[in-house]
Amino acid sequence: MLKTQFTLYMENRPGALFAVTCRLAEKKINIEGLSVAGSEDTALAQLITGDEDATHALLKATATPYSTENVAVLTMRNEPGALSRGLARLSKAGVNIDYLYGTCSSSSAADQCNIVISAPDLQAVEDAWGD
Repeated sequence: MLKTQFTLYMENRPGALFAVTCRLAEKKINIEGLSVAGSEDTALAQLITGDEDATHALLKATATPYSTENVAVLTMRNEPGALSRGLARLSKAGVNIDYLYGTCSSSSAADQCNIVISAPDLQAVEDAWGD
């Protein structure tokens, strides 16, 4: 499934991410995916939410610097080799990956993982992934 990912450009300081998550919670916007990376002065928070329009409105209203891009959100089984099999299909299809992040939980009913992939051709990612 294709989703909009928001990349927030924040100061790398204690409480910066907390402030963003509080504002999202106040507006009842669910965070479905999150990856954070920091350097000495800045941090990038990449997030996927359950309400893209409300997220846009919130970030604009709070003057939070951000950009958006489409990403593929895919599922795979939570078992050894599942990621390797999916990546083999992408490789065979000639798909280049810009970046990937994901999470798994063995306590979920279906024991599935969610993987977020950024790539130049997201349709090719979805077509090749299968699972």
